Amino acid sequence: MRKLICIAAAAAMASFGATAQTAPVSNPTEIIASFDAQTVGAVLNELGAVWQAQQANGQNYIAANAGGEINFLLVPAACKGANNTQCVGLSMVAIFEGDANPQTVTAFNYRYAFASAGLDPSGSAYIKRYEISDYGMARGNLATSMLVFIEQAKMLQTELSTARRTVAFEGQSDDLSARALNRDGLSDIYGAKIHAANPIDAHQIGLDDAAEQIKFFIENKSAPRNKIKNLRK
Repeated sequence: MRKLICIAAAAAMASFGATAQTAPVSNPTEIIASFDAQTVGAVLNELGAVWQAQQANGQNYIAANAGGEINFLLVPAACKGANNTQCVGLSMVAIFEGDANPQTVTAFNYRYAFASAGLDPSGSAYIKRYEISDYGMARGNLATSMLVFIEQAKMLQTELSTARRTVAFEGQSDDLSARALNRDGLSDIYGAKIHAANPIDAHQIGLDDAAEQIKFFIENKSAPRNKIKNLRK
């Protein structure tokens, strides 16, 4: 039974908009000079997302939906031109309403890199990512970043929905271990490291491994460190 569960979990790792051994969009090495509804929207179209350009308080942004599951916002930033044009920054944000468990959010941030989760004073949780294109970004890189962000938003949604409510607020990486454990289970069964079927899975494996790498270096006393300077005299 354990073997069947692990195999099913691995099969379920196929991500929205990604296929094995192929670029997620056409012309993946074409450079995007700045972020706007035209450049970002073209990538969203190829990923199969539904989106609409909107404006609020003078800020242009894109409201998008991935596969009917995840709603998220893409907000151009660091705009060099007039009227919010020539923007070389892009924020990706997904918001989750409800009473989120702070420990789950803290644990998510500990375990996963790439994006940052947080809590609004209202109690809503969110996940965000910031992209930079000062000297251009390849369309394929933007597409992959979007796909990984969407996958992490799905993961946070699942964790928030299934979190155990506790009085502890510190959060532990072990609170969010199901995905990594499924992959480790496959490794145990077949006696070899499981390789990703596509770029999105590859990045997810890297994100899963990041927390373990940090833990290793913290425990490794020979690893270089920085000191916290005491500013008090």
